Order: sequence, then structure tokens, then C-alpha cells
Amino acid sequence: MGAVPIAYTGSVCARRDCSRPEWKDGLCGRCWRLAKLFGREPLMFAYEPLNGYADARDTVAFPWAELERRAAARGVSLSDLLAEPPDPAAPA
Repeated sequence: MGAVPIAYTGSVCARRDCSRPEWKDGLCGRCWRLAKLFGREPLMFAYEPLNGYADARDTVAFPWAELERRAAARGVSLSDLLAEPPDPAAPA
């Protein structure tokens, strides 16, 4: 009897090269815990490639439309949204 492959449906981790299913804040469980371990904001940690950068010019595109929607929903500018420290009351 052959093995049945597991197929994930739904969103995957936002971190480049990570194909695990999304768990929290756009990241999978492993990437989210790694971000918290190093005291990083998960939203910003998602843009660090899983396998590192290829060279000095390697970068990833930010989802500006999503960030602008979040800023508008809070009534702040985009730069203020990105400069905000993480909410200490948010669940870890």
C-alpha cells in the first residue's frame, strides 16, 4: 500500500523559501518562534530569506498595499506604522 502525500491548503509562511503552512502573523510556527526568540517583529522577520541573502543586492519586495491598509485602519502614516514598537500586551 502506497503512502498518501500530505497536501497543504491555504496560506503558507510569508518568509521566502519556507513552504510550511501559515500559523500566526503570516509566519509558520517555526519562523514565528524564531522571530520571537531573537526579539524580532514577525512582520519584519518574514522578509529575511530562510536560506540567507544571495549577495549584497538580494532583497525581497514589501507588500506596500497591505501595509498601507493597516496604516489607514489605524489612522497613522506608513512610516509611523513601521516605526511602532511591538505591542507588549500582544500574546507571545
